[in-house]
Amino acid sequence: MIIFFFYILNSLKCLDNGLGKTPPMGWNSWNKFKCNITENLIRETIDALVSTGLSEVGYNYINIDDCWQSSRYDNGTIMPDPVTFPNGIKPLVDYAHSKGLKFGIYSDAGNLTCAGRPGSLGYEEIDAKTYAEWGVDYLKYDNCNNNNISSIIRYTAMRNALKKAGRNIFYSICNWGREKVRTWGKKTGNSWRTTRDITDDWRNMIKIIDENDKSYKYAGPGGWNDPDMLEVGNGGMTIEEYKTHFGLWAISKAPLLIGCDITNMTQEIKDILTNTEIIALNQDSLGYQGRKIKRTPIDLSEDKYNLIPNVVEVGICNGKKEQKWYINNDGSIRNNNEDLCLEIPSCSINYTQVATNKCHIGNETECGQSKNQEWFYDKNNKTIKSQLFKDRCLTVISTRYFYVQARNCTYDKKQLWEYNEDEHTFKMNNKCLTVYKDDEATEVWVESLSNYSYGVLLLNKGSLPNEVEINWNEIGFSNTNAKLRDLWEKKDLGLFQNCYKVTLKSHQSQLLKITPIIYIFNYQIEKGKFMNYVKSIVLLLKFILLLMVIIILVFKIKKKKYQKLEEEQNSIRVN
Repeated sequence: MIIFFFYILNSLKCLDNGLGKTPPMGWNSWNKFKCNITENLIRETIDALVSTGLSEVGYNYINIDDCWQSSRYDNGTIMPDPVTFPNGIKPLVDYAHSKGLKFGIYSDAGNLTCAGRPGSLGYEEIDAKTYAEWGVDYLKYDNCNNNNISSIIRYTAMRNALKKAGRNIFYSICNWGREKVRTWGKKTGNSWRTTRDITDDWRNMIKIIDENDKSYKYAGPGGWNDPDMLEVGNGGMTIEEYKTHFGLWAISKAPLLIGCDITNMTQEIKDILTNTEIIALNQDSLGYQGRKIKRTPIDLSEDKYNLIPNVVEVGICNGKKEQKWYINNDGSIRNNNEDLCLEIPSCSINYTQVATNKCHIGNETECGQSKNQEWFYDKNNKTIKSQLFKDRCLTVISTRYFYVQARNCTYDKKQLWEYNEDEHTFKMNNKCLTVYKDDEATEVWVESLSNYSYGVLLLNKGSLPNEVEINWNEIGFSNTNAKLRDLWEKKDLGLFQNCYKVTLKSHQSQLLKITPIIYIFNYQIEKGKFMNYVKSIVLLLKFILLLMVIIILVFKIKKKKYQKLEEEQNSIRVN
């Protein structure tokens, strides 16, 4: 107990390494490559970060995630994997530095990393010293295999070790938002994960940024909320969804760590990642995290919403109709024996999350001649096979989050479904296949900027087009015009009085810069420019006042000297 309180008191000291004045920008290997990383891949990515122009717009960290390490030497020093990193880590660090980049590395506050490689628990000082000697600039510190030791103790230990190592290293705490890390993260690290891991799909991405939004007041220069790395470009979302993803991360002051293969990205993805006007919101020096200020539920009573597909996951069995499934002779699997069929949305060849939609079995004009709704439940091997892609089975893709997709059949435990004909349920590990409705709402997110402007993101979370409106009094000013600029289109929209509204497609967002206009003697001027003029005038007045004080002091000094000289001369005359 004494040790525990010692660590708590110790954690009240700030990291104070001078880093993270704005959110970090760079690239991380995990989202795209997982453990499939090599020395050559990292070198190629270093080259690509420069050649694509990504480094020019601010992406300067090249971070390798889990699986670079293999074991420890006899003296306890960490050993890079001799197969995938035969020349070690330092030559890569030096190569990144030679290109004007910074280098980041990964470890874990446990005995083992999440992929089963050596962790840093108990080796904090040895590892921190090693990283410093290599010239490492960034450490992502994960939370697996932690022996149930308090996060404060484990993450403070590495913070202190980094200080002792004598090199300023950006310290990224990755304890998945546990133990109220937002309340002590800034005293310990430069960023802290607020959420579970991201996956490359719309629903998970939205859940994560909504969770991150709850911690907005804790972020600022030197320490940032981290909703995990970017999935932009990995193929699981549409271009509009990726633009929304990037915009939400930017306005939320999240670290912008690219997670795709930048050696092979499309121009559309590059355009998203290199939009300098949106990056400017993220890097604005004021450091206020943008947040959701308005959420408007969409009226779902209209008939058009009956045709909206609903995603399918596994959840705690509750006996409700969302978990009732009927296997039909036509190949369909129907929810609650109604006109809603399990399907692969849009016959997507990507690993898209499965859903339920209005049944169209037998209609050859539909997607895949309706085979995207045809399945075969094999009672022998307990798999649910797609008849559109016959080598794919219904799969739970994460044991942590329970998303369901149609993936290549491997017949492992993530594809084994028990069908109970009495309950009409598909079960896996005591959880049931369940229909979930997406969040149908529009939202407004706002960030205050250093030039008295505002970054504003208008978002349609709905499955159909919807109108989104922002009123100036919701931001904090009213009864005036404001200048609007569309940051995705990079064009001015003109002056708008009191409000602005726009119709957005499903999952589309519009990112605006809104600048209030002030009228001085019928002359309009942007508030930011006006305040800069005021500051300049104030500085000028201060200078004039200081000059006057100096003149007065000089005058008084000269006057005293003159009076003293006059008194001396008078005294001589008298004598």
